[in-house]
Amino acid sequence: MPSPAITRHAEEPPGWAELARATGTFYHDPRWIREIAATFAYRVHWLAAGEGALTGALALAEVPALIGAARLVSFPFSFIAGPMTRDPAVARALAAAARELAGQRGLKRVEIKQPGTAGPVADGFVRSTRYTTYRVPTIGGEQAVWRRLHVTSTQQRIRKGQKAGVTVGLGETSEDWLAMARLEERVQQSFGVPAPPRRFFLGSCRRLQEAGLVDLYLARVPDGRVAAGFVMFKGPREWVYAFSASDLRFVREFRPTHALLWEGLRRAAAAGVVVDLGRAAPEQASLAEFKLRWGAEAVPLAYDYWPDAGGLQQARRDRGVLALAARLWSWLPAPLARLGSGLYRYLG
Repeated sequence: MPSPAITRHAEEPPGWAELARATGTFYHDPRWIREIAATFAYRVHWLAAGEGALTGALALAEVPALIGAARLVSFPFSFIAGPMTRDPAVARALAAAARELAGQRGLKRVEIKQPGTAGPVADGFVRSTRYTTYRVPTIGGEQAVWRRLHVTSTQQRIRKGQKAGVTVGLGETSEDWLAMARLEERVQQSFGVPAPPRRFFLGSCRRLQEAGLVDLYLARVPDGRVAAGFVMFKGPREWVYAFSASDLRFVREFRPTHALLWEGLRRAAAAGVVVDLGRAAPEQASLAEFKLRWGAEAVPLAYDYWPDAGGLQQARRDRGVLALAARLWSWLPAPLARLGSGLYRYLG
């Protein structure tokens, strides 16, 4: 059987949004793709299979490198954004088209990120299963979700935050989004990595919020100060818990993150969607344990690389060059670290 024909487009081809709703995740939504491309100045290639109604699609961005050659990534800052198709032959054809495009553009690596490991590995690609994501099912509603939570480390901390007077609400104003950006800046510097530029939160996220694709959750202590926040990306079948950050001054007494995430799970249960708590690498055992204690189920991720697995996505965070860079970054004065948010685009 001949390989399905793949066409390339400089703009979103007709039918993409419909295919994303039917088979994709939040990260496949063309509005997300366009916002990321505009915010970080990425050139995007839209690959499509099928004449008339699309039978498959793959969005790829050219991600520059500080040193060395650029990469072709599906998709930056999107940990599940592989081919949209139910046909393995179409998935292989899209990957082959990505490899061909990389060669034509002089790019040295292709990265395709997708859930599960059952899909085919396209010719010339190498599969890495380094990452696992963690999904909380909401079947059975709020009470069923509550029963799956770890009693002492999760349920009790939620109750502690509620008894301490933590209030949780949805943020909408520029001031709310600026508070979230500032929290994220402090937390990311403590981890030793650049934070997203403020325009990502104040621009892209607010526009996606207006389109109904994003919610901003903020937790406040009784005197009104923002103690924690996170961003929920709302896909057609799953919501993604992202950019969680808290003010360390309030963590022990108020447990604001627990109050926040529980409110997010309650809303997701009412909407009948899964909550994806995000991925973790093998060396992030404590992060993985945190997610499991929220009743999450581990789901392997398959990252396919051409010609070989490498780059930042495959590097360990707890040793070597990345660990040294993180230590140095965490020592920077906060204003200087914030100026360094321009480096964020290279991490996609």
